[in-house]
Amino acid sequence: MAKTEKFCVLVLDDDICLTTIVMKAVRMDLPEAEVLTARSVAEAGLLLSEFKIHFFILDVNLPDGTGIHFLANLRQRFPDARVMMVTASSLAKHEQATRDLGVLLFRQKPVDTKEIVKLVRAHYENMGYGTTLRHVDGKFAVSLTCLSALDIIQLKCVSNATLVLQVASANGIGRICFEDGQIVHAETPTSRGEAAFEEILRWKGGRIKEITTAYQPPHTITMDWQGLLLNACQRIDENSRDEATACISTAAAPGLPPVIESEQPTVDDDFVVVTTYNGQYSPQAGTPKIDRVKLRSGPDAIAQSGSLP
Repeated sequence: MAKTEKFCVLVLDDDICLTTIVMKAVRMDLPEAEVLTARSVAEAGLLLSEFKIHFFILDVNLPDGTGIHFLANLRQRFPDARVMMVTASSLAKHEQATRDLGVLLFRQKPVDTKEIVKLVRAHYENMGYGTTLRHVDGKFAVSLTCLSALDIIQLKCVSNATLVLQVASANGIGRICFEDGQIVHAETPTSRGEAAFEEILRWKGGRIKEITTAYQPPHTITMDWQGLLLNACQRIDENSRDEATACISTAAAPGLPPVIESEQPTVDDDFVVVTTYNGQYSPQAGTPKIDRVKLRSGPDAIAQSGSLP
């Protein structure tokens, strides 16, 4: 189903912190949606004259009225809209009245933004804005989930795409520019070129939007896309191993000496005897552990270990 207008969310609450948090959370999950905020019934009324709202998040108590009265007045105008009510006062006082008006969910503050985003996304997809498959100029346009940035980048390179991928995450907004399947430019709020490309690959989650508008990016990347991906993945993998090693080192109990090993193994005919101490050895606690390893190979080869008293 084709859409000519954007999916719109209205957050009506006089708490500027709440409206800002909800607005950012919804925009991060649905960057193509329009998220509007209002701090009074009068301000919200002005927005209703300009936008078709598909999802309302309304506070009960407002400076110039209540969210319940506001909802009652707009129900006929927006019959398909979904509504979530929030309040800092008692739920029982308003819950029945909001149910009669078809409120989807009623929550007491503080609210869970993840729950809000989940409800908004569900209605977004039910309204047909999350169309999974449609026909465009003889090709398929697809909305996919649970793919990594690396997966999507490789798809665009293999398909010889010329476009811009906009990546939105908690780290900010990044862009990767393609020309005929080659990655020619990348940028983040803090870097450009190969450094920015690697930074985007390190981001954990977010949303990727394809931008096909005319744009002439600077050519800050000249390496072939396959070599670029290989080098970036290798550096990320190496840094991940270094971080894991550092975590293990810092997790050791303070004040304990490192594992002590004998400088040279003792060879005694058929056996190699290696003496080690556990990591918590001290003169008062812990005993040397002796491992005697059979030198002879074959099915009767054995390994023995024991502890000295």
